[in-house]
Amino acid sequence: MFSGGQKMKRTKSKPDASIIILNWNSYGYTKNCINSIKKNTPDINYEIILVDNGSKDGSCERLEKQFPDLIFIKNKVNKGFPYGLNQGYRVSRGNYLVPMNNDALVTKDWLNEAINLLESDEKIGIVGVKEVSPQQFEDKELIEKIRNSPNREKMTLPVGWVMKRKMLQEVGYLDTEYFSPVYGEEADWNFRARKLGYRIMECSKCIVIHFSSKDASKGLGNQKQFVLLNTHRLRSMLFNLSLGELIKFVPGLGLIAVNSIKEKRFMLLLKSYWNNLKDWRIILRERRKKRIYIPFKEPKFTPPFVMEDENNLSGDVG
Repeated sequence: MFSGGQKMKRTKSKPDASIIILNWNSYGYTKNCINSIKKNTPDINYEIILVDNGSKDGSCERLEKQFPDLIFIKNKVNKGFPYGLNQGYRVSRGNYLVPMNNDALVTKDWLNEAINLLESDEKIGIVGVKEVSPQQFEDKELIEKIRNSPNREKMTLPVGWVMKRKMLQEVGYLDTEYFSPVYGEEADWNFRARKLGYRIMECSKCIVIHFSSKDASKGLGNQKQFVLLNTHRLRSMLFNLSLGELIKFVPGLGLIAVNSIKEKRFMLLLKSYWNNLKDWRIILRERRKKRIYIPFKEPKFTPPFVMEDENNLSGDVG
């Protein structure tokens, strides 16, 4: 038995893809996400692994009744996004591993297009979806333009992605020691994959509609969410990038700073920088490791984001 317990419903044949979804008190979003997968993934043999992160609203029970063909992993408490996703990875059987936010809807041929791009070059290790808002998806001319645009290399893939199973063997799991309960874990994983020479692509034809951070915002609150996002985003860079690579990110970080001033959040941004400055010894140690492979670990939440109610943590990647 894995942590939290699990209900296993296996098909006789090994699936081509394992789609992993996390749920936390979000029956409506999760149900719609699953239905969109079932509707728009007709030609691929897949399994759906649903990790329930300590829901208290009965959503897990309702989903289990409605979708008995899913594989369920049930955590008694919310252990954060990266740990929940790692649990899904650990029981998956597919040749392709496909994490997907529960507040997202997939569109026609999404997985076929991602796999086609993934298999077009042996150095492509991971393919991210093309995220659009519900409003953008209503603009048919815009969507057609996106579909016909070239694929591009892109680092962070927070809504959904497709990767080859061998990447789990070479790069390992998401880092639950330094990126729990949420944020930065996918950037850290991307950086580690790049050290091995793998390319990370965004597939323009793999369109996914995203409703944007519903679980994270309700679990953390807007200010805590902002601090944690920027703390972990910077940490992923400091852990993995050379000085020259860090300099390339300065314009982007500067833009974040300017926007934080406009939004009256600059002091919160400084707090995220201070959180990393306090951990300078840890950062130097991790840089010296030249870290790549991370094994499966129990989560360790970033202070001060261990909340009084441990169920009040994010259930999606945001």
